[in-house]
Amino acid sequence: MTYYASKLLWLIAAPTSALVLISATAALWAVLGSNCAAWLAAVAACGLAIGAFTPIGVALLVPLEYRFPFSPPDSQAHPDGIIVLGGSSLRGIDTVEALSRDYPEARIIFSGYDATTVDRYARLGGDPARVYVESRPRTTFEDALYSAAFLKPKPNERWLLVTLALHMPRAVGCFRAAGFQVQPYPLGVRAALPDFFAPYATGSAAFYYLDFAAKEWIGLIAYRLMGRTDALFPGP
Repeated sequence: MTYYASKLLWLIAAPTSALVLISATAALWAVLGSNCAAWLAAVAACGLAIGAFTPIGVALLVPLEYRFPFSPPDSQAHPDGIIVLGGSSLRGIDTVEALSRDYPEARIIFSGYDATTVDRYARLGGDPARVYVESRPRTTFEDALYSAAFLKPKPNERWLLVTLALHMPRAVGCFRAAGFQVQPYPLGVRAALPDFFAPYATGSAAFYYLDFAAKEWIGLIAYRLMGRTDALFPGP
């Protein structure tokens, strides 16, 4: 039930959706002769201008993507396994195939993927016999819950967690709350930090980044309120 409620809430809470709804409400109130219509229209216009012509979306992404800096696994201490989350999509599969060659003894878990994942992994040269696909998770919380229940990790084991850099804080928080200590392996950092804002995207791309970042920040707050992460903004 929580899963479907969160999807429904996001239809309204996404910044671009919220601004469209505010604009539509202002238009309706204007037709009805309400004095509040002008104020609502002004709010929507300001929100659209800020979202489209400022780097607010990128600014919200920066702390998420750099919360867990990338560091290659210790070559002298091979990981016991690699967990890749479905949110990283095809990039995650490609990355895990490369990691599997570096660590031929590591177990590989695809969480939140379907059975076709094994086919793509095999086409890239990976060994399907090493792979377990956990297709039940629909959320990050379920990724952590099912992975911990299936793997029953021991304190001395090392597991790499592969997902998008902006999603890593919430993912790590969920795994820690499930009693599963993982080593982050973030993907998809967009640029070197000093160059992050120059140039920044405008227009539809700016709204895409804004929605992308807002979804993760809202997720962090909601998961913390529900006790699904160990901190509001999990860090190293």
